[in-house]
Amino acid sequence: MIVVALIATLAGLAVVLVRNSASEAEDTAAAGSPARTVTVTADSPTTSAPPPAATESATAEPQTLPTDGILKVGVDIAPGEYAVRPTRSYGGYWERLSCLTGDFTCLLANDNVEGDSYVVVLPGDVALRIDGLELVATGNPAPGTAPPAAGPAPSSPPLDNTDGQGFVGVPQARCNHTNAAVFAGQTTESLVVVCETGVGRLYYKGVRLSDGAALEIDDPVASGNGFTATNDGVQYRISPDALVITEGSSLLGEEPMLQYWTR
Repeated sequence: MIVVALIATLAGLAVVLVRNSASEAEDTAAAGSPARTVTVTADSPTTSAPPPAATESATAEPQTLPTDGILKVGVDIAPGEYAVRPTRSYGGYWERLSCLTGDFTCLLANDNVEGDSYVVVLPGDVALRIDGLELVATGNPAPGTAPPAAGPAPSSPPLDNTDGQGFVGVPQARCNHTNAAVFAGQTTESLVVVCETGVGRLYYKGVRLSDGAALEIDDPVASGNGFTATNDGVQYRISPDALVITEGSSLLGEEPMLQYWTR
């Protein structure tokens, strides 16, 4: 019995020793193998800058005028000087018009053009008719349309010896009994007035101070800041700057305005 008990005791001791050795081996393995840390870096999305917007450079092209047809002054063509050149071998043609009725009396001036030439369109013209001509603006203004020199704006008080019908005591520069004046002016040489009838029609009256020569013209037209009256191809343009008299492309006279009033 003593031998059996001794054997059992030794067997138990062996089991304990085996368990302790296994535990120590596990601890040694755990201590000898450091923990591995895995770091995962997420790729950030790449944003590419948008391409620069295309820049369009707008270049203003000079106005190209037709080579044939009727051009209304102030609508299709501006007053001023134009260089003309035929587009056909046999030449071209132009005419300045005071009306568009087709009557011969509408013709102010005309010319057949066979080479390089010029035409001056005046503010009082109604239209320019061209046939086979290339027009290029020269930049030179029409007579009487040059901008005034810089300075204070002219005032327009009533003139001396005037009332609502024009010049008092000067019948040649005074509106008829029931008509009102819409423009009155005194130049260096003349007195001028533009009158309005009860039905809205206009008429022009003027008198030359040196000899009393008088003129009356029906239906002047508004042009710029004044009026233009036409009589037998001769144009009388009045403005706060001057009275300018032309025939065709010829300047017949220019009288600076001394004082004026308008309504």
